[in-house]
Amino acid sequence: MGRPRAEPAPRVTTSIAVPLHLFPRLPQTPGPFPLLLGLHGYGMHAATLFPLLARMAPAGWGVVAVEGPQSAFLPGETLGPAGSRGFHWGVSPRHEDNQAVHRAAVAAAVAWGVERGADPARISLLGFSQPCSFDYRLALDPPHGLPFRALVGLCGGLPGEWTEPEPGSTASSTTHVLHVSTDADEYYSLERVAPFGALLASRFASARHEIHAGGHRIPSSAIPVVREFLEEHGGPDSPFLR
Repeated sequence: MGRPRAEPAPRVTTSIAVPLHLFPRLPQTPGPFPLLLGLHGYGMHAATLFPLLARMAPAGWGVVAVEGPQSAFLPGETLGPAGSRGFHWGVSPRHEDNQAVHRAAVAAAVAWGVERGADPARISLLGFSQPCSFDYRLALDPPHGLPFRALVGLCGGLPGEWTEPEPGSTASSTTHVLHVSTDADEYYSLERVAPFGALLASRFASARHEIHAGGHRIPSSAIPVVREFLEEHGGPDSPFLR
């Protein structure tokens, strides 16, 4: 007589609150002011991204580097209390869980900034590597109910389901996009990123896709490009305030 088959364990999903660490620099003058939220890549820290983010933001902008709320030991590091950890936006096999973590983090960061004078209609979002695809998907349905003014993607990907040019949403149709790839990125080859421009342009108000020299890192040549892009698309007075 064979062994009885084990029944699958039941699963129930609920939510818990976790700390969300923010690294801000806000204008000294009263708001409302444009706000740039920056999200780092897998295994990184918001404190590492913050100096670059501050250099990309135009004068008079608020800046918030958001740290991924989930942590993990990095490959090759010693396990235990002294081991180095990095942060990320979710590695669950359930894509909806990762998207929910990212959405909740961005929503909380936006709310924190708005409470301190940021214009909710002049929020721009920048991501390096892992959060890029999350950011693009989120822009179709922004968590604060208003379109993001501008999106910047650096050395990252697009949502996996975006295989053909298609219309986005009412919200994304007013959002402008800059995507920067590099010519020696070990994760995003030139062949892989070739269709990005057309896929983004179909879903957003405008899309620029630039190729810079370098590997999987934020190229220094992109810093002035991002700043000029944000000056053009992220900072003008918002019709929401008129």
